[in-house]
Amino acid sequence: MLGAMEETSEISMKTPLLMTAFISVLALGACSQAEAPKPSADKMETMATKAMSTKTKAVLVYADWCGSCKVLDPKIQKVQEMGPMPGLEFVTLDYTAKDAEAFYAQAEAAGVSEAVKAYLDGTIKTGQLLLVDLDDQKVVGRVTKTLEPAEIVTALNDAVKAS
Repeated sequence: MLGAMEETSEISMKTPLLMTAFISVLALGACSQAEAPKPSADKMETMATKAMSTKTKAVLVYADWCGSCKVLDPKIQKVQEMGPMPGLEFVTLDYTAKDAEAFYAQAEAAGVSEAVKAYLDGTIKTGQLLLVDLDDQKVVGRVTKTLEPAEIVTALNDAVKAS
């Protein structure tokens, strides 16, 4: 009889643990079947409009060994942290490997190849931010390490207005 009482006592002690485990499994199962939130139609339209309304690309000609890049890049990052700029998109063309073919392939993929090739005229000089008008495929401005973030913002806004 004592054995039966111990067994009953052991079952009654396990019951709350089993119930908790069962409820947890059910809750996790429900979570895994829940759909992730989807952007609203308005948000999707805004994202599409923003992508289509890019007039100017700010193209950083960059290499990790470039001293000017080490000064200019953090300034550009500060500008980007200020928030999106309507009509402007940032692009980095990496020349770290000193491979001109790969560099111009990146420019082609970014849609700025014609402007970058014409502006650089065969000599890739890193440490500069080229402001490219996408309609005309021309460099309409240039930013170097000497400018401060506020001056860079002004140059970017001027380039977008000129595009």
